[in-house]
Amino acid sequence: MNLIIYLKRFWPQAMTGGWAEKYRAAVGALCGILFTGLIAQYAVNYDPIATFFLIAPMGASSVLLFALPSSPLAQPWSIVGGNIIAALTGVSFALLFPQNISLAAGLAAMFSILLMFALRCLHPPSGAVALTAVLGGPAIHALGYGFVLWPVAVNSFLLLGMALIYNNLTGRTYPPASASEKTASPAQMHYQFGFREEDLNAALQQFDQIIDINRDNLKQLLEQTELNAYKRKLGEIQCNKIMSPVTFALEYGHRLEDAWEKLRQSPYPAIPVVNKANRVIGLLSHDDFMRHAKPESFAHVESRFKQLIRRSHRTHSTQPEVVGQIMSTHAVTIQHDAHIVHIIPLITTHALHVIPVVDDEKRLVGILSQTDVINALYK
Repeated sequence: MNLIIYLKRFWPQAMTGGWAEKYRAAVGALCGILFTGLIAQYAVNYDPIATFFLIAPMGASSVLLFALPSSPLAQPWSIVGGNIIAALTGVSFALLFPQNISLAAGLAAMFSILLMFALRCLHPPSGAVALTAVLGGPAIHALGYGFVLWPVAVNSFLLLGMALIYNNLTGRTYPPASASEKTASPAQMHYQFGFREEDLNAALQQFDQIIDINRDNLKQLLEQTELNAYKRKLGEIQCNKIMSPVTFALEYGHRLEDAWEKLRQSPYPAIPVVNKANRVIGLLSHDDFMRHAKPESFAHVESRFKQLIRRSHRTHSTQPEVVGQIMSTHAVTIQHDAHIVHIIPLITTHALHVIPVVDDEKRLVGILSQTDVINALYK
């Protein structure tokens, strides 16, 4: 039984991604190698006996660039830097040990890996580039360090150019955006999962292996796993099933005096502000009034507040007179079909008392409060 369990290790699990993604990768490899080969062949007026225009390691590079474009091993600096460093190393040891090919090959592979680690350009096919420089025979040895420029550097840049074009045209951002460059909805930006950045960094330090996955992708995978676990535990509770209807909303041009009366009558501590298309452009709360009233002390609260909401009746005024001038413009909204798991951290961690609910066209359809969420969780 133990032998069977051990033998199962040799049969890997199926690769993630559907067949559409696998066909996309295969066609990308075709385009990359064809483009690289044709351009290089045209550039040297190809002679099949005397000239190398395309080297075999480019086939391995194409697997990474088109099938695993998010991998740290498939990034632009990885392929260009890794292949050039490996070519330099291979040529150097081939010249140092011309009579001992095996020693030259071993040293070329070892120092290529060390240098790629040091320069952050680890690229597995580069190991084959180093061996090609050593084992390629008289034709390649005759090129000397010219082998680094042609065909290695030229092949690498041509293949990289096709990867940049093909991956982006087929919906795969390449090079992948870093976490700081990625945009997300307000709800996603404010969502906090059970682990923090420092937790992930500590775990990666403790995991004494090289992981062939982009750090941001790993973080996204862990977050999605945790999100799915929360959904499974909480059931299918969506915002549109627990939200309260919108009794009234304000517009940008509402007078402050009228807005204050509506806010005072509202069961919520804030009221959504919408435009003519009923899309949320802000939130008006008690805090907004107090922030703009700017009372110097408790004794001045009433007078400063009355001064704020009273109309000046002048054509030009330095004090705000309409809702749009004092509202909080960074209103966090949530989709009507979003799961309750997205709401909880907004209310607990970020102390949002009111969250406008919008439909697929970003139009206001409801209000979610702390009470609505607590009732849903209790039931």
